[in-house]
Amino acid sequence: MKSGMIYRVSFYVMLTVATKILCGDAADSRIDGLLPFVVAGAGVLAFLSVDQAPRLGLPRELANLLAMGTLGILYLEYKSDESQLIRALGHWVACLQLIKYFLPKTSEDDWFLFLLGLTQVLIGSVANQGDTVGVWLFFWAMLAVWVLGLFFLQREAGRFEPTGEPAAGPGLSAAADPYRGLFDTAYLMTSVRVLTLTLLLGGLFFLLLPRQVGASRARNSGGMAKHLTGFDEEVKLGQLGEILENDSVVMTVELTDAEGKPTRPPGEPLWRGVTLTQYENGRWKRQNKATIQWIVSPSQAGNRSASPIHQSIKLEPNDSTTLFAMRPVLDWSAPTKLTPYMNPLDGTLVRNDTRGSYDYKVVSATDVDAPQRQEAPILEDRRETLLAVEAPLRDQLREIALPIVEGLPEAGREGLTARARALEEYLRDSGAFGYTLEMDVTDPKLDPVVDFLTNRHEGHCEYFASALTLLLRSVGIPARMVNGFKGGDWNEITQMMSVRQKHAHSWVEALVEQGKGTAAPGWITLDPTPGIERDQSVAQVGSIPSRLRSITDLVRYVWVFYILGYDSARQDRILYQPIATVVKAVREGYATIWAWMKQTFARLFDFKTWGSFISVKGFVVTFLLGTLLVLVGKLAGWLFGKALAWWRGPQDDAAGLTAGILFYRRLAQLLAEYELFRSPAETQGEFALRASRFLGGRGIEAQAMASVPSRVVGAFYRVRFGGHELGADTLAELEGELDLLEERMRNTDRGAEA
Repeated sequence: MKSGMIYRVSFYVMLTVATKILCGDAADSRIDGLLPFVVAGAGVLAFLSVDQAPRLGLPRELANLLAMGTLGILYLEYKSDESQLIRALGHWVACLQLIKYFLPKTSEDDWFLFLLGLTQVLIGSVANQGDTVGVWLFFWAMLAVWVLGLFFLQREAGRFEPTGEPAAGPGLSAAADPYRGLFDTAYLMTSVRVLTLTLLLGGLFFLLLPRQVGASRARNSGGMAKHLTGFDEEVKLGQLGEILENDSVVMTVELTDAEGKPTRPPGEPLWRGVTLTQYENGRWKRQNKATIQWIVSPSQAGNRSASPIHQSIKLEPNDSTTLFAMRPVLDWSAPTKLTPYMNPLDGTLVRNDTRGSYDYKVVSATDVDAPQRQEAPILEDRRETLLAVEAPLRDQLREIALPIVEGLPEAGREGLTARARALEEYLRDSGAFGYTLEMDVTDPKLDPVVDFLTNRHEGHCEYFASALTLLLRSVGIPARMVNGFKGGDWNEITQMMSVRQKHAHSWVEALVEQGKGTAAPGWITLDPTPGIERDQSVAQVGSIPSRLRSITDLVRYVWVFYILGYDSARQDRILYQPIATVVKAVREGYATIWAWMKQTFARLFDFKTWGSFISVKGFVVTFLLGTLLVLVGKLAGWLFGKALAWWRGPQDDAAGLTAGILFYRRLAQLLAEYELFRSPAETQGEFALRASRFLGGRGIEAQAMASVPSRVVGAFYRVRFGGHELGADTLAELEGELDLLEERMRNTDRGAEA
């Protein structure tokens, strides 16, 4: 393949990757899901058409009209969702890029396309926080360095045609490849060195650049807000099924113990979200928040645990104010000024801004049934809400529940707990109910919960939790339904957990101790969903095989915690503290060595007088010091030479390349006789064009030889940069032309003198 084709294909691949970065994971947008494929297909079509035959390209006037038309598309997309202006701008840039694809391309067009791709990368880096963005950014950076290098070569080779006329640009042409044989091992190794050095320097600057506290993943990061079904003020029974079939990440959690060491949560943790208390005909509502006095910071009195679990949570952009954490919560905080706060009516954590991603930290106790100390005691009106069931529905539910709890105590914490556990086991372990994501209705005239209990006997976690909540209420046990997430994908390499939308779950909290005075109420956590069947359903969601999940989660961990989350605290922990430790250890080691050396040298150099230095001991000391200095100098010179050779790369030309270079030198010497020199800022091609113009003004004989400099420089390019030898016929032809040029210039000079 010609070097021009390699350049053009690489350019289109780079632009496709830029569009992929712009679109991100594309979980919530059909446009973002299709746009990278459209750009890739357009690149293939442009390569096969306009890049091969520029006459097939769009007229410039038509392209300008199409570009103006894209402003209308930008306006319509912006009006459809004014909160996503930056996303609309990215799509507009992609439209301009597609139009540019089908124009005959000059160097200026390629620069413009590169800037369009760079703009998409910048927008995508701001708008997307997905785990794949970091990988695509790395890939794009490598391609960008590669493409810019090829662009320079193509521009220099295509700037002047053999006739001395400017070329159209770094495109594809039928002319001979000026860099045939360029892509050999030496060129590839040089490219690898440049890419490696670029990465090392960029990474070094990123690590060392001082970070601000809480500067990472700011609240105005502009990430596209994903909708989390089931965490609204009102939830329709069955809607949670939409989120259960989605594999996108909701949050990434780093767990540590009280000493800051990574730890794994016990079992499948329940990431508690919202509580739903009011039920009516298949719809759940949250409690009235009109009179809530929010808790901004927890009271430390009694807020301790023997083995707390610390959670550093990176919440992806979503449109809900709900925050998720393991219950009971002992402490909470955020590195930004947007500190989360707690609802004292049910002990849930919330934030007051849904823009962008959100970082927060939570400390929880390991006993999920321990009281949430910040939760207010249950007053009579709230107790009535937690027991509310419509009369006809209550009667139907009691017929089911009473036989199950018959004979169990009806009062006291132990009695209420036993009755609640019995109803939980009936739904989860009896074998009468199965887990499914299908939402068929057997009898639409019945309440959805009754239809589930009496007819369908199948449903997802939301049906099981709704059924248990209402069954508990029917036998006099206050209860509420909880929506959140259960478990997550644990990564042994990174010791962190990725919680995805498919891990969404519903469970129940039953009130077994109301609380007196200022004491918090006692709740127990109940999960009536068949665990094995749910786990199998969760495992089937997602396009990435489980064997690759640890790798993708590792990439996400590095991206989320050490790039997006690289703040001053993490910089100090992973960079400055280890450096300080190493420096301290080295100083102590050198101090020990220096103390030994002082004692040794004190004895070795213990010469009482200058005369005592003239001795066998003095000779030995002098010889050893001289030898040591020579060895150090030799080692330093050898290391410097190796480093310099690696940096410069291969320097020697093959023997067969010498002839073409000598022809160019002969041409330069010949022109120098007429005070025509190549300036340092001038390429050989530009020098050849100036020489042709010079010859064109020196008479008829010299004008006939005006094309010789361009042919000699063309041969020089093929030899010096193309890496191949000139044939015997070409060598003879060039030598004859140079002889004839020299002869005619001499004749011109003699004629001028005469």
